[in-house]
Amino acid sequence: MDVSSVGLTNTKIADTDASTSLTETFDTFLSLLTTQLQNQDPLDPMDTEQFTQQLVSFSQVEQSIAANQKLDQLVQLQTTSQLSTGVSYIGKSVEVVTDQLMLDGGTAKLTYGLESKAAQTVITIFDQNGRPVRTVTGETDPGRHEFVWDGRDSNGVELADGIYGFKVDPVDKDGVPVELATASIGRVTGVEIVDEVLTLNIGELGVPFDKIFAVREEVGES
Repeated sequence: MDVSSVGLTNTKIADTDASTSLTETFDTFLSLLTTQLQNQDPLDPMDTEQFTQQLVSFSQVEQSIAANQKLDQLVQLQTTSQLSTGVSYIGKSVEVVTDQLMLDGGTAKLTYGLESKAAQTVITIFDQNGRPVRTVTGETDPGRHEFVWDGRDSNGVELADGIYGFKVDPVDKDGVPVELATASIGRVTGVEIVDEVLTLNIGELGVPFDKIFAVREEVGES
């Protein structure tokens, strides 16, 4: 996938609705107060204390609207800053902590690190319905290892590009699971804010920015 993008989702809908509600309250209060003043009985004018309380309420609403607008401006500045940071990752290869990988152009790459030597390591790839489509044996020595999946299932059939899941199961000679860390590698094609979280897109796969632990220059076309 060669699409590079920068996006901002509608994560501020709630804030916008709150500001709109305050503005409507402001306008309604002003309209009611003006009508009340125009139609008060000259022989029995509005009580001064009541009038003062209404003005105080008027001021509080106005201040709430102004404060909300300032907060929106601050959030927008922060969002812009985050997007600017994310843009620099577009086109780069990143290693992210996740149990998903993006099959792109018939190739996907994952990594795993073993704390100690394993007697056997089994790598399983799952489709989007959680069904295993490919099972292979992996490296067993301690340290970091990479596995490149050719996008084929256990019968050698080439599968469609998209998001797949994976699991690495290393065990020692006694069948006890070996401690490990897993990640997937992919090229960043876009960046967006999703639910106020800076997210990098690896094709169709969205990954929170804080899940990235390695960044490398992309060499050639993926």
